[in-house]
This record gives sequence, C-alpha cells and structure tokens, in this order.
Amino acid sequence: MTAAKALQFFDYFIIAGYFLIVVGTAIYFSRKMKLTTDFFTAGGNIPWWLAGVSFFMASHSALAFVMYAELSYKYGIISIIMYQLTVPALILGGFFVAQRWRRARAITPVQFLEKRYSLIVKQALTWTGIPLRLVDNALRVFSTAIFLYAGLKLSIIDLPTAIGLIGLVSILYSFAGGQWGVIVTDFVQFIIQLTAVLLLLPLTIIKLGGLSAFIEAAPAGLFDPLSGPYRFLNIFSTFIILAIALNSGWSLVQKYNCVRDEKDARKVAWTVAGLNFVGPVLFFGPALLARVLLPGMENPKYCYAELSFTVLPVGMMGVMVAGMFSATLATMGSELNVLAGILTNDVYRRVVKPKASERELLVVGRITTALMGILIVLVAILISLLQGYNLFDLMMKAFGAILPATTLPILAGLFWKRINVKGALLGLVAGAISGILLISISVFLVQEYQGEMNTNPSLQYWLKQGWDGASILINVVVTIAAMYLGSRIFRTSDEEGRKIDLFFRDLAVPITVQSNTKSASISNFKVIGVSIALFGVLLALAGIGIRLFNDNTEKYGVTIFVGVLLVVLGLVMYLLSYKKSGSSDQ
Repeated sequence: MTAAKALQFFDYFIIAGYFLIVVGTAIYFSRKMKLTTDFFTAGGNIPWWLAGVSFFMASHSALAFVMYAELSYKYGIISIIMYQLTVPALILGGFFVAQRWRRARAITPVQFLEKRYSLIVKQALTWTGIPLRLVDNALRVFSTAIFLYAGLKLSIIDLPTAIGLIGLVSILYSFAGGQWGVIVTDFVQFIIQLTAVLLLLPLTIIKLGGLSAFIEAAPAGLFDPLSGPYRFLNIFSTFIILAIALNSGWSLVQKYNCVRDEKDARKVAWTVAGLNFVGPVLFFGPALLARVLLPGMENPKYCYAELSFTVLPVGMMGVMVAGMFSATLATMGSELNVLAGILTNDVYRRVVKPKASERELLVVGRITTALMGILIVLVAILISLLQGYNLFDLMMKAFGAILPATTLPILAGLFWKRINVKGALLGLVAGAISGILLISISVFLVQEYQGEMNTNPSLQYWLKQGWDGASILINVVVTIAAMYLGSRIFRTSDEEGRKIDLFFRDLAVPITVQSNTKSASISNFKVIGVSIALFGVLLALAGIGIRLFNDNTEKYGVTIFVGVLLVVLGLVMYLLSYKKSGSSDQ
C-alpha cells in the first residue's frame, strides 16, 4: 500500500455532512411514525420503484466491495459473473415468490410461520436464523471499518472505534425513521453511491489511457471465468445459495410487504434484477482495471481504496467513503428494522405483553433496534480480533452451512402444502447437523493435507472451493429430503391440516390496492429531492473551499461539477413532487 495520499480536510467535511443528512432524514421520519405498521412495513404505501432501490441497497454492502473487488483483482471476470447470478434468481423470485410473500399478509417475514406451521416452528426458525443475521451484519460493519481504517488510512482512530462509529450511525439511522426512513434514505444513498462509482470507472479508464490499452496489458486469464479456483460446480452452487438467500432474506422480502399489492411486489424483484445486471460491471469493473494500473498488490482486498486514492481528486474521495457507508448503512438499516420487528411483534407483543399499546410497541421497537445494533457491533469487534481467515471463504462457509437449514423450511411453507410442522423441524435439524459436520470435516482435512495441497492443485480445489460448492448442494438436498420424509412419516393432524388449508386459501386471495389512512402521509420525492440537493450543496462548497487553497482545476472542478448536478437533480425531484401534490404531502 502506498502512503502518497490520505483523506484531507474537505473529504472529512463531505463525510461529516453525509452523516448529518442521512441521520437528519431518518429523524424527520421519526415524527411520522404513528403505528407499528408504519415503523416496520411503512403502512404498505411505498412505491415499487422506491422499494426496489431499497432492496438493491439492502442486498449488498461494503463487504461486497471488499470481497468481490478482491476476486476481480485476483481472478478476473468471474467476480462479475458470480454477482450477476442474482439476476436469474431475482427473476424467478418475481414470477413465483414475491406474490406469495405479499399475500402472506405478515408484518415480519417470519410472522407467517406461526400462521403456516406453529409457534414452535416460528420460534425455532427465528432463533436459529438470528445468529446468522448477526454474523452476516457484523461482517458488513467490519468490512466497512477495514475500508475506512486500513484502506483509506484513517489513522486518527483505531479499528474498534471505526466499527463502533459505523454501528452508532447505523443504529441512529434505523432507530429514528423505521422502514419509511430506511427506504427513502436508501434512495438518497443509492444516488451517492452511484455518483462515486460512476466517477471511479471512467477516471480509471482515462488514467490507463483507454480501454484498448487495458486490454493489451491485461494479464492472461483475466477474461477467462474458469482461470481461477472456481469451476462450474461453484457457479451452480452459488446460484442456488443466492436464489435461496434473495427470496427468503428477512430484510429483503420485507420490501415486498411495504408496497401496495402483489403486482408492485413483482416489480420490486424485477427492478433489483435489472440493477444487479448492470451494477457488477460498474462496481467491480474498476477492480479489474486495477490489475493493470496497480500491479502486484500484496493485499488485494484494499484495491478499491488504493485505486480511489490513485484516480479520484480531493473531495471526491469523501464521496467514495460516503458511498461505502451508503452500501453498509442501507443494509444495516433494513436488517436492524426487521430484527427489531421480529423481537417486537413476535416476542414482546406475542409472549411478553399481548395488550401493549401502539405507542409502547414503537418504543420497544426502537429499543430493540438499538440493542441488536450494539450486539452486531460487539460481534464485529470480536471478528476484528480473529486472525488467519478469508472473508469470502468465511461468508460462503457460513451461508452454505446454515442458510439452507434455516430458510428452506420457510420457502417450503410458501409452496409445499404437504410439509407439516414435524417435517419443517426435521429439515431444520438435519440441515444444521449436515452443515456443521461438513464444515468440521473441511477444517480437519485442510489442516491434515496442508502440505500436499501446496503441490497438488486438484487436491487443493476439492478440499477448498470444491468442498464448499459440494457442501451447499448436499445441505440443500439433506434439508429438503428431511422435510419430505418427516412430513410423510409423521402424520398431519386434522387440526393442522385445517390450518394449512386456511393458509393456502389466503395465499390464493389477491391483495387489493389499499391505503392505510392512519399511516403517515409522507412526500417521498420532496424529502429525497431536498436530501440530494443538500448533498450537492455540500460538494459544491467543498469544491469552492478546495479552490481557495489550491488553484489546480483538476482538484476542485470535478467536485463542483458533480455538486451542481446533484443540486439540479434534487431540485427537479422536489419540483416534480410539488407540482403533483401542490402544497400538501403526497
């Protein structure tokens, strides 16, 4: 890593202003929350395009930029192909899954489990799923802290403090505005992140002297998806795990509950599919270019940060950091809101105090949001103390081992009428045992044959990437088989049969367009427009400040230009909202 550059005053100025705008927007929405449906599902009144952008932002974080940028730098185009496997997974979700999630008519994604199965199944899947969510989100916070502290040389604080800062902002972000605040600010953060990424790609190409120069200098195998340690088995198993995760993830499918009807729910899935088709090229394309521009990096996980320092002018580095925060805050906001929704609606109201008032439930929702955020920060700090592991391998092993067992019974409950309570529980237990056993065997074999792996590429593949890919498929098969056998061996009682029939009759009833008159009436475009315009003003002011200390147009011209564009965009969105709604809220 070079030490030629570091964040400067106006970069910090932009980052601080970004925090104020995001948290301020969330606080604005806190005044609009009257009901728990406002806090957890936004009253079902979110436009499909806004929910789609929020889904897109919630499905990736700075962890994606760390992991996939490293894969891009080391192994080439396979990273883009792996990420774009989300496209067919989401298209399938739009056709088959989104409608059913919306018709489940549940405030939280796991609340329908009691309606479909039983309280025992709901509690089992809830509590076994929460640890995975905590680890997943802790990895996201940790990755953002790495990007800030190590990658961007944020030497004024240590790594645990950086983790705590990210966690605090995430808690305030989701604590204040609930699902309304999360979804609307997700769009603002989408614009900020897109601004940073769209600048990095062309500036990197210019620095290289054009795409033709890059192609001529690109190392062998960079455009061959099978030149690295990944094979068709890994591509197929990755598609399977992504299809499961994207169609059952708590914070993701919650977006389907925030729109008006099932048609809008399908549009949400297809919107994200479109964004995920284009997004990886924009996101990880610069990491491919870095292989030529910054050859021989010892730690490729920092290539995005190093590349940003190499090509971005002062001020725009602050936008890049804000973009990384945007990715993580969007995901964390959605995750914390859903986790709090589960604890509030499915634990506190269901078990602790069934007669709690709406005001009390809102208070509990915010308290549980803060508590879950603190727990995630503590797990992230614990991860930062561990040594000798790869984030991508850790993520794939954790998801491959636990995700099928904890989510396939949920998806089966939406589609498979013959699956009963005992079948779902047996699938959970069998899948979890299979996953943990395969991970344990993998760790043992890697340690046992470490020496042979260094000289035998085939053995290295099958004990690492090949083992991970096969483990995912094995765990999926074991979980599905256990659910089927359990449901066949253990008879479904008459009472449970009637409950299942009632559930599937409800799934057959379409969702009609409704508007909750008690929900908060909030102008989406006005708030989004003001927030984007404010960030544009922030950039323009930073550019002017840079000009006062350095008259090199390269150092401030881009910052002012982008700031003015964002101001214009924000004003257009505000005026469109004003024209449509007049002086009243939409």
